[in-house]
Amino acid sequence: MKLGIFEINSSEKNVLVIAHRGAYSDALENSMEGFKRAIELRADYVELDIHKTLDGIPVIMHDTNTIRMTGKNGIIKSMTIKELKQLKLHNGEKIPTLQEVIQVAKGKIKLLCELKGKGTALNVVKILREKDMIDSTIIQSFYVEELLEVKNIEPNFKLGLIVPITEEYLPEWAQRKNMIHEVLSFKFEYLITRFKNVKEKFINYSHKYDLKILVYPVDSKIITKRYINMGVDGLIVNNISQTKAILRQLKDIF
Repeated sequence: MKLGIFEINSSEKNVLVIAHRGAYSDALENSMEGFKRAIELRADYVELDIHKTLDGIPVIMHDTNTIRMTGKNGIIKSMTIKELKQLKLHNGEKIPTLQEVIQVAKGKIKLLCELKGKGTALNVVKILREKDMIDSTIIQSFYVEELLEVKNIEPNFKLGLIVPITEEYLPEWAQRKNMIHEVLSFKFEYLITRFKNVKEKFINYSHKYDLKILVYPVDSKIITKRYINMGVDGLIVNNISQTKAILRQLKDIF
């Protein structure tokens, strides 16, 4: 059946709606406000970025430096949790810890945790395991070493490699195929990449090996519909409401 310029498959696919850094279009990124809003909007997963403080506490922020989000200059890995908690995000909140996010999220939304810094795996795994979050968490990273460390500590986590590490567009199929086999070589469950690297051939080839594909950043309605139809496993989105509305629209058609 056609919807506009798109051929929509009649077999409904389960596409995960993953809230990029919380409810990115509704609230400040990687803030408790944003995570709570992602729950309210009924996203399947919330994506969050994790760094480790000087004293080993996993905290949530995308950048290695606090300047963009707080207006104060500081390198997270060189600061203690006490020092970080003295800073305020632009919405007035304090920088959240992984523990604090779990307290809000557990039983309400699943987590896509990105290990941003090297050496973060051990303490992140310890906390997620203690909080009984293994089955409701995917751990992703650009760093293969961090994911292998997770697998070594707790093999039951679902893992995803973000490729390529440069985040560049790969125009040739041979390059994209190599990317798929790189992820398969580590026996990770997910490949995460920019949507421009993914075509239907890419998804079908990955699915032959039971490799799931998550794409980012998915913002426009056209791109959302296109990748749902291709059969992608998950969309990492800034606008949760828009994505959910498109999914409802496609379900209503059938």
